Amino acid sequence: MRSDTGRDGGRTFTEGARREQILACAVEAIAELGYARASLTEIARRAGASKGVVSYYFPGKDRLLGQVVADVYTRAGAAIAAATAGRTGAAFLRAYLEANLGFLADHPADIRAVTEIVMNLRGPDGAPRFAPTGEDPVLGHLEQMLRDGQQAGEFRDFDARSMAVLLRGAVDTASGRLVTDPGFDLAAYTRELVATAELATRRVR
Repeated sequence: MRSDTGRDGGRTFTEGARREQILACAVEAIAELGYARASLTEIARRAGASKGVVSYYFPGKDRLLGQVVADVYTRAGAAIAAATAGRTGAAFLRAYLEANLGFLADHPADIRAVTEIVMNLRGPDGAPRFAPTGEDPVLGHLEQMLRDGQQAGEFRDFDARSMAVLLRGAVDTASGRLVTDPGFDLAAYTRELVATAELATRRVR
């Protein structure tokens, strides 16, 4: 077993654990208190550390919150990639939607925190920090998988870009609804979205 003083990419394992703890406490604070009230002082208190320790790992609140978003997206992407590995066509589409919505169900605090950050964090020019710019790789990947399904004869002829936008929009809508509507039935939504997507894409033989 390697000790806490071992390094991976220049960071000790202890430092890595401390960094992950701060990120988790940031998610917890933002999910419970909202963007404005989740100060560095509050996040540090939950982590059992000083504000200076938090600033050592993340120089400023904006840097910390940006890393929260990146961390959640990375974990979500890994979960979805694992669920869809080796799948194509209809099997891929079902696994893709179920994995996306399953991540929302399993990580409600993460989703609430990311929603708060994306809606409120601004850049130096006052523009939203996470406003869409350029090509969206997540959307592009889904579009390509739909095209592949069409070429393999598993899907009917449709505009793959438009279908990808529709399906991603449905997933994003679930994220927002999960945050704002306590009565939202995500399991039922998942079943209906999967059924709708299958009906909308399947090839009638």
